[in-house]
Amino acid sequence: MSFDDHLTTAHVHTLFADEVQAAGGTVSDTFDDGRRLFARSVLPAVAEVQPGDRVQGGVAIRACQGQVWVHPYVFRQVCRNGAIVAHAVQTRHLADLDSLPADEADEAVREAVRCCCAAEAFTTAAAEMRNAVGADIDVVLNLMPFLSRLGGSNSSQFLGEILGRFFGDADRSRFGLMNAVTSLARDTRDPEVRWRLEEFGGGVPVLRAPDWPAGGARGAARREMVGAGRG
Repeated sequence: MSFDDHLTTAHVHTLFADEVQAAGGTVSDTFDDGRRLFARSVLPAVAEVQPGDRVQGGVAIRACQGQVWVHPYVFRQVCRNGAIVAHAVQTRHLADLDSLPADEADEAVREAVRCCCAAEAFTTAAAEMRNAVGADIDVVLNLMPFLSRLGGSNSSQFLGEILGRFFGDADRSRFGLMNAVTSLARDTRDPEVRWRLEEFGGGVPVLRAPDWPAGGARGAARREMVGAGRG
């Protein structure tokens, strides 16, 4: 059984949507070109990170080439930015799903989504963001480990965009930097780069750089597109 035979991106999306609905949530955003799936959902849980600034829990899923990544997701209601919390203990990377029987592969995806729907995933992420409010940051120094993983000549472009948004706002904290990154993600059309930026933003409150493969976001996108096109 190959990924295309059973765990198509459409089928993974159905599994994801079923588990999200069972948890009382809704799928809020989907990109699916038949080779790659990027989807996000929101759950009922809401918390304030500062007065009048509420965030909502959720789950994000990505699928390509027989692999699935599932992470807790946090949606900031006031500006509609999203952050993927890839460092969360609930996060799951399911590799070689195409080697499993169909029912086992389905259950592995379902269990990963259920794990990220857990209340603890959201309360921990919200607490990290709350602690980031007012937390001092040397913006350039702390950006560099993240930007170096975005890849090559793109780093300077992302640096300029993020710094412009960061210094254009009054918030000079880690929370402000997270929002500068996730606002850029929100405005980015490339689904792979948007996902990577949301992972980047999700790690800023605790200064955790995403564990990306060599070549950065665009390099990973190119590899996945080439691999997905093979027969």
